[in-house]
Amino acid sequence: MAATLWHFLHPSGQVLVALTLDVPLGLVEAVPLMEDLYYASIECAGVPLEQLAGERVGCRSERAEEQVPGFLPERHQLVFRSVPSPEDAPVEDTIQRVIYRSDLPYRPEHSSIIYPAELNRRPTTVGALGPYASLICGHQDYIENCVLLSAVQTVGSAARLREIREVAYAYGHRFRARADGERDMHRRRTMLESISEGLSHLELELSYSVEAGGDIGTLVPALRVESFHNALYSAMGLTERSATIGQMLSRLSNAIAAELTSVESAEQRAGDRRRIRTVVAVTFVTTVTGTLSLLFGFFGVNARQVDQDRSMFDDRYTPIYALIALILACALAIFGGMRLHERWTERRERSRIRTWETIHGLLAREFGAVILDPARMAPSPSTPTVPGTRTRPPDEEPQPSGTPTQ
Repeated sequence: MAATLWHFLHPSGQVLVALTLDVPLGLVEAVPLMEDLYYASIECAGVPLEQLAGERVGCRSERAEEQVPGFLPERHQLVFRSVPSPEDAPVEDTIQRVIYRSDLPYRPEHSSIIYPAELNRRPTTVGALGPYASLICGHQDYIENCVLLSAVQTVGSAARLREIREVAYAYGHRFRARADGERDMHRRRTMLESISEGLSHLELELSYSVEAGGDIGTLVPALRVESFHNALYSAMGLTERSATIGQMLSRLSNAIAAELTSVESAEQRAGDRRRIRTVVAVTFVTTVTGTLSLLFGFFGVNARQVDQDRSMFDDRYTPIYALIALILACALAIFGGMRLHERWTERRERSRIRTWETIHGLLAREFGAVILDPARMAPSPSTPTVPGTRTRPPDEEPQPSGTPTQ
């Protein structure tokens, strides 16, 4: 048995490993070997396959107690076989045993095996695809090599798609689980901008590493290879999954854009209040200085109401001091009232900021819908539950018999 270990570099930067084996076994006899190979439960000269592949691509652990990273869950097996005559072509039952890696009978009407038209056009050629294994029989060597490259491209795209999905879920959880400390506008804006920038990178990665990989006809102008690649993308569900994840990224981007709009609106209102406070403060200072100017101007005027022989603190000038004090008190009251109103408005806006609201809470708040809360519906541990009876919340009144329930 001859074995060769290959490694490829995917356009997304991932390293993919391919193991080729030439075994003198029939298709059904090779099913147990395929099962062991798929789960990497084989060894070469006492070395596990994952460790051997890691050393081949230069992934070695510096410490002896550390383990070399294993394979990712995205894998696909290719089985090649020559077909000298149409009588030697595998039958449908043999094909399904190889594709499903199970030596068991099956019902053809419940099979998900894909037969590309271009790979089954001639009597001595067979092509059958599944999500995790494919059988190619009777095709030339260059077609087999192109099929291998197609599988490498598809497996790499599937791995990248899974990573994009995980990062998108992390961004969604981070957006939904905002902490109370992030109610500060600056921190909220920073967090939202960070997620928005990450989503733009994810959308670009989804386009170039996953969706662009679905077109191989521009690189390999062969009908059989293109037919195999399109069928493999369909069998592994990459087209539908990439569209779903693209919608997830788009909707999360829309939610973040709406949140940024809310933050900008709140910051604009805060800026308006700061400008109003500044104007009021300047007006207050102007009022004080103007009032003092009025006072000192009064004492500097040459009039009979101002007696130069009397002190400026004489009781005769009490009315003018009372008028000045009233002006200052009114200005101070206006400034303090506006400051208190501003703080009250800020506290009210902070209380209206919601970290995240479930769909049940949203319906109850907007439409007054009656929501069944599972936490309230659950019976207490001290209360025994009789089988066949229903429980209701403590605050729910029993309805009289004959009353319709909505």
